Amino acid sequence: MKAALRATVERHAGHLMALGADVFAHPEPAYAEHRTAALVARELRALGLTVEEGLAGTGVRARVRGTGGGPVACVLAELDAVRVPDHPDADPATGYAHACGHHAQVAHLIGVARALVETPPPGDVVLFAVPAEEWSGRPGGKQELIAAGEFAGVDLAMMVHARGDGAPLGMTWRHTGFTQLGAVFHGRAAHAAAAPQHGVNALAAATVALHAVDAQREAFADHVRVHPVLRADTALNVIADRAEVETMVRGLTTADIAAAAERVERSFRAGALALGATVDVTTTPGYAPLTVDRRLGALFAANAQALGAGWAEDEVSTASTDAGDLSALMPVLHPTHGGVTGVNHAASFRITDPYTAYVLPAIALAWTIADLGSPAAGAPAARQ
Repeated sequence: MKAALRATVERHAGHLMALGADVFAHPEPAYAEHRTAALVARELRALGLTVEEGLAGTGVRARVRGTGGGPVACVLAELDAVRVPDHPDADPATGYAHACGHHAQVAHLIGVARALVETPPPGDVVLFAVPAEEWSGRPGGKQELIAAGEFAGVDLAMMVHARGDGAPLGMTWRHTGFTQLGAVFHGRAAHAAAAPQHGVNALAAATVALHAVDAQREAFADHVRVHPVLRADTALNVIADRAEVETMVRGLTTADIAAAAERVERSFRAGALALGATVDVTTTPGYAPLTVDRRLGALFAANAQALGAGWAEDEVSTASTDAGDLSALMPVLHPTHGGVTGVNHAASFRITDPYTAYVLPAIALAWTIADLGSPAAGAPAARQ
């Protein structure tokens, strides 16, 4: 079965690489991935599959029927790009680029679909292109789909994510989750040179707050990350009457996130108090921490090594993903692929080895799905 799956994917390698390059050239923001979603739908329909569209806005889903005897697996592909305006391939109108590597997942999804249509899997496989993995201040695409019940009947989920300068295939077992905090500082405008004593400097209050956050960093738990952005729209000769700070507070556990977020909120309020300003603090739930299922990870690692691919493992990544919310509900496989140089979410991100980026992960995913029908493989069973 694995030989047949690999042969199918490799027979279509040229198409998959061209598909990946096409999606890369047309990046789209979260919840606006209309062109990419339509492309996925066309590809799946061309395989004779029944396709659902418009799920959580732009999600696309199809199902390959299995021969029986395996759990229902879901193969995911994320549709959206990320805003990196200085990337040389960024859309000049929006500043978005596929510096996240999500475009490669579309190639993986279609490669797996082609293989499984020709060689049916043990259990049913749901092929699901999902919107909005990149945080946009509203729930992520997987969160929206979970809330709508669109993962009902799925036993486990899997995907492969790009990693800049990484091994051909690899695994990071745990990823942080996060909460978003926002603070709006309110002061009082005045002439910055002639009458600063009559003003209350909201920008200074926000600056003091950020210094207070920095002073707390030694008390944060391991792998906590806090990375704020400060904004103020004021003239040079006017005391700022308003300033905003937004930050993500990331951690490996919900307790670590909550403890760090409490420190950050105290710092915001302290900055306002010190300058005589006021502050409104808002908290927006983000993504849950991701823990990769060890059984699925072991299957994928064995298949990567059987394919002769280079392999590397890390225990922790401080990046976050809405796949973490899925991992709170079901076993999730979230390995990485190489074929990339540069850094994720940066202007340096490039696909330099299309086979490794677009084709190899599809074979490894298909092989892992094939293993799900074997109790001896130690794979998660269907949920009852």
